[in-house]
Amino acid sequence: MSFRASPIRSFLRSARNLVAEPHPHGRYPINRAQMHAINYGFYANKFWRTASWYVPVGTALLGWPFMAISISHLTNLNYGAFTQTATYSIANQLGLFTVAGLNVTYNQIPNSTFGYASLHDGTYDVLTGTIDNSVNLRFNQNASITVVGQFDQGPDLVIAAIPGIDSILDLHGKNIMVDSPVSGYAYLIRKVLSLYGLQLNEDYTFLAVGSTNTRYQYLVAGQLPNGTIGHASLLTYPFMEFLADLPSGSAPKVLARVSDFINPISSSAITVATSAVDESSARHEPVVRFVAAMLKANRLLGNSTQKDCAVAAIAAQLNVTTDTAELEYVAAMNLETGETAEPQAGVFNVSRQGLLNVIDVRAQFLGFSGAGEDFNFAEAIVPGPGKLIDYSIRDAAVDLVM
Repeated sequence: MSFRASPIRSFLRSARNLVAEPHPHGRYPINRAQMHAINYGFYANKFWRTASWYVPVGTALLGWPFMAISISHLTNLNYGAFTQTATYSIANQLGLFTVAGLNVTYNQIPNSTFGYASLHDGTYDVLTGTIDNSVNLRFNQNASITVVGQFDQGPDLVIAAIPGIDSILDLHGKNIMVDSPVSGYAYLIRKVLSLYGLQLNEDYTFLAVGSTNTRYQYLVAGQLPNGTIGHASLLTYPFMEFLADLPSGSAPKVLARVSDFINPISSSAITVATSAVDESSARHEPVVRFVAAMLKANRLLGNSTQKDCAVAAIAAQLNVTTDTAELEYVAAMNLETGETAEPQAGVFNVSRQGLLNVIDVRAQFLGFSGAGEDFNFAEAIVPGPGKLIDYSIRDAAVDLVM
């Protein structure tokens, strides 16, 4: 059965009015998209049975019992990510992946080297990570990876430090934790600190410890497991807002926001192995469905009338209080840096200026040694078949949901 003629496609097209209704007990809203799916499933019952799909009862959304669509023959998809974005939280909590016929497994990426190697070798079907990683691997190493679309422009991208460090200048002689000394976030740190006159290996040292999740844990603990002090790091969504839940006086302090120095800055990007762009690839159609579900979730996130539903989904996914989820929602909705930022236009467009700024920062610190002096960056970032950015998967997903 062709996906393009399936009830999944019809649901993704028709379930446009996602209406949050209060639960009878008054705590979290329940989204009617799921009930719409149930009704559609029963309406097309004969078709569902023919496709060997079924509609069971008895699961939960946002902590409350409800009827949800499920499909017996889901396609497995391994998704690697550094953080659980608001868009992902909504898609996962509202069951939009299931509606799209997918069984999505979220894989926490421990570091960028592992993450992109796992994408290249097929362990991950799709990945979201900072677009600088793709720029670095593609332009320096000619790696076969492709950017499908942009998620955000660095929401809550901040330099934060342990208590007792009150300014950027206080980082003189200190250790700053990074994923890798040659990662995009490391270059952003170098750029901001250089504007204060601080230079790497002269005024401060990098400690390579892994992804943002790991760096946040060590920053809150005040040290690495071996006792080495990690004085500061760069944090992003959702970790900055977690600081509000920490006891007074023990929370790391925000020293600088990257957007105050570099703006726009393209950050999280949907990325695949280049082979997945080929329509004959076994990965192609599942990835299209994944992006379609994310587009649907992103549309709900951007609909201010659905704020309560989005906040509840974020709270449930991140296991945080409603107050903290409200802060996460505000960060995700920021029109300059968030997941609904204007350059993305609701269809995951990559910001050309944001990407140029990423390239410019890396180039300032000689981060393109493998590209060559005559490399044409302006031409290399033009979207198209076989290029760094190829919108064909995104366009197919848009066609499913718009």
